[in-house]
Amino acid sequence: MAASLVGKKIVFVTGNAKKLEEVQGPVLVEDTCLCFNALGGLPGPYIKWFLEKLKPEGLHQLLAGFEDKSAYALCTFALGTGDPSQPVRLFRGRTSGREGVHFLPESGLPELLLSPLRYAEMPKAEKNAVSHRFRALLELQEYFGSL
Repeated sequence: MAASLVGKKIVFVTGNAKKLEEVQGPVLVEDTCLCFNALGGLPGPYIKWFLEKLKPEGLHQLLAGFEDKSAYALCTFALGTGDPSQPVRLFRGRTSGREGVHFLPESGLPELLLSPLRYAEMPKAEKNAVSHRFRALLELQEYFGSL
């Protein structure tokens, strides 16, 4: 895969499935999951739809009967060369929230309980030390550095 990427432009594709068909070359896709240990890893990649249907209160109710409220966030970057004969490479970063999740009052979005500070309040170095996305990007950076 490495030789097939050197000197090529990589396109970051968002939620537009048709865009991927148009690219005909290297592509990088990112997905983030929120997984509750008590629910066997659910909702995982379906967190957006769980929140749309259940709202934060519904997620609280789902977990109410479980002692374990811990969760983890998983970020995955998938890199494809555009050549169907080449495997897609995955780069993952994981952050565990031992105390579970709280929901941001302004947006209702979930955030792992990692420290007394929210991600937005943490200094950049502290946030990057615990960020699932940053950890995945470090793996990706290492891979690109090896090309």
